[in-house]
Amino acid sequence: MTTTRQPGQMHSPVPGWVTRSLIALMLLTPFFAVPSSARGDDFTPLTAAGERVIERMQRQPQDLTGYRRDLAYEAILRWDEQSGKDRGTTWVLEQLANSNFRPDSAAAKRRGPFNCLIFWVFRSTEDEAWLPAFVSQTTQYLENVPRSPEGAILHPRSEARGGGQAMLIDALQDYSSRMAMLATVTGEASPQQEAVAQFRIYRDIVRDPQTGLWHQGRGWNDDPMALSPGFWSRGHGWLIRGMVDTLLLLPKDSPESQELQQYLEELADALVKVQQPSGMWHCLLNRSPDKSPPEVSGTALIAANFAMALDAGFLYDDRYREAARRAFQALPDYVDEQGLIHSVSPGPGPLSTEAPWITDSFPPGNDHGPFTILFAAMAAEQLAD
Repeated sequence: MTTTRQPGQMHSPVPGWVTRSLIALMLLTPFFAVPSSARGDDFTPLTAAGERVIERMQRQPQDLTGYRRDLAYEAILRWDEQSGKDRGTTWVLEQLANSNFRPDSAAAKRRGPFNCLIFWVFRSTEDEAWLPAFVSQTTQYLENVPRSPEGAILHPRSEARGGGQAMLIDALQDYSSRMAMLATVTGEASPQQEAVAQFRIYRDIVRDPQTGLWHQGRGWNDDPMALSPGFWSRGHGWLIRGMVDTLLLLPKDSPESQELQQYLEELADALVKVQQPSGMWHCLLNRSPDKSPPEVSGTALIAANFAMALDAGFLYDDRYREAARRAFQALPDYVDEQGLIHSVSPGPGPLSTEAPWITDSFPPGNDHGPFTILFAAMAAEQLAD
């Protein structure tokens, strides 16, 4: 899409490797974007729903905060890059400028959890001034993240849970995709190897060999070695998002890419088996549909990443295409005319108990909904194209 810059924006001096890396990053564009000249405003049924979600965000920006807001911004930037439209990129960049989010600001240098907005702002603006802050925050993450005895990265437990650290697949997806971004930007191989090594370690610990599904984490009860109960739909949405975003940045013929593609196909097989006839995945994937309601955020992330993996050639089987298509058909029914999203699971997921998620329904308006619908709308266009 057309380069967008803030008025008066200055380029700070950057090392020579940044300029070389910028060229390499732009060569990766086909992995993220597909030609859009034939697309119309209503190319898929999800497009209108996604645009209603953006309009609601613009009317009520205070409804989203923290990483849910950052993920929604990321989704808008990526959707616009893919489609060649400006559904919200200008607005997003204005919001960031108004909140003092600049390449040299403290806000940009602080790492938020679960996604890397600064990288996607760079992708959208093509302004390499963002890269030093990205490299700084991501390198600090790599060097300082706590690890389990097996080497798995750990996520902080809240004080209400007694403090300390625990394994969490929600954090895994952000960490590993960041490592792939870092490898692409710096040209170093070790972050690329670390990205896939973390999936390997986590898989050995939290994947259930009978179902192929992954527990959300380990160490969230008093027993530091106890796995989280059940299997959470949005947790699997996080997980497959991390796999696909990492693969999109790895050299496709690398050993790391080949290994991670195997994990992706294995996970996709497990998820296809628990999709419901409606096209939705229910909140607790190990429970019968009458015990756990259909869940929008997990369904949207799973289907979106099926579609992106198919488009990039990481998945091939028509089973995954059909699964994504059925989910994309079902999702618009959960977005009302005001852009309010229904049936989204509250967090933080069944880290230590399934009880709050064994219910008949979830109230509307949970703030994990917008970014997932936007990613699904983007990917539905990709799949249809």
